[in-house]
Amino acid sequence: MRVAVARFGTDPDGFDAACQLLASRPDDTLAVADAMLAEMLADLWERGWTPADLLHVLGRKLRAGSIAVAAERIVTDADDRLARGQALHPVWRGHIERLRSDGRRSPEPAAVDVSRSLLEVLGVVSRLPDIPVTVPPPGDLRSGLGRGVRLDERMLTRVRALLAKAESTGFDQEAEALTAKAQQLIARHAIDEALLDRGEDVGEPSIRRIPVDDPYASAKAHLIAEVARANRCRVVHTPDLGWVTAFGYDHDLAAVELLSTSLLAQAAAAMARQGVRRDAAGRSRTRSFRHAFLLGFGQRIGERLRLAAEQEVVVARAENDRLVPVLAAREDRLVAAQKRAFPAVRRRATSVSHPAGWTEGQAAAEHARLDVTAPRLPGA
Repeated sequence: MRVAVARFGTDPDGFDAACQLLASRPDDTLAVADAMLAEMLADLWERGWTPADLLHVLGRKLRAGSIAVAAERIVTDADDRLARGQALHPVWRGHIERLRSDGRRSPEPAAVDVSRSLLEVLGVVSRLPDIPVTVPPPGDLRSGLGRGVRLDERMLTRVRALLAKAESTGFDQEAEALTAKAQQLIARHAIDEALLDRGEDVGEPSIRRIPVDDPYASAKAHLIAEVARANRCRVVHTPDLGWVTAFGYDHDLAAVELLSTSLLAQAAAAMARQGVRRDAAGRSRTRSFRHAFLLGFGQRIGERLRLAAEQEVVVARAENDRLVPVLAAREDRLVAAQKRAFPAVRRRATSVSHPAGWTEGQAAAEHARLDVTAPRLPGA
């Protein structure tokens, strides 16, 4: 069994041979593999992993049948814990309920197929590293890892409406103006929320993971990093696992997720309007063009989002001299949190091999005027 697990992903022929050998005793193999996975899941949850994290990584590496088997075992693990009276964080429960509701159940596969799927899952799980904790593991009674600020629903409704319009328009200038207005609303509300802190009691930042996959994963991560910077957050890209880890205060992190999702959709639409690209010899340059386009778009949209946010800071600073020390104290906590989680993080340089793509990407983020004025929310 352990030989098969060790060979998965490194020795395909050896893995197949081990699976064939184990197939002669499918029931015994299934029982032992189930026990091994239960043990590994318990260990993973203590090392920062959640059901959503694990299924995201498995989805990048395994076939659908193996992912379904893993999902079923994760639900069983949660049910067993609940039956023993073990507490599950609300976010954790949400992951499990989504797995239950996803389940359009396919016909039950044969034991030998389930055994092979479990061996594939074990092959991936056995190599997973420790990751920063974003949700307390089962049995941990902490309510959360951050301040747990609830976002203003009126503000969210307005922001979502602005971003929906930005995503639906075919005019880059209009999309930019709508997105900038959404950023100003978010920034104003974030400032009001930050000023609720008293003295040096700014609390601890939270951590979230934002999936980012191919195609153009590094360029997408760059765009998310620019949005994060505009909203006083920090991100670390982990390409092997297919996500960025974002550090920030809850309101700011929610803004990053909301804006990043919208901007990636807007960038994809703008890229599609550019069509395919070929060089003088007729060879496709579309992939390099789109990679460069996303980099250019992200760099310029980051500058413009920061300008929109900084305008709100200037206004708020004139009204309340507590803002600067509060934001400085939060930044210190953010730096410390990132260093604890990633003490050896390295900066990566991203190259642009298609100058026209970079130029067009910047242009798609450049045209709009950002001097819109976002009215303050009633009661904010």
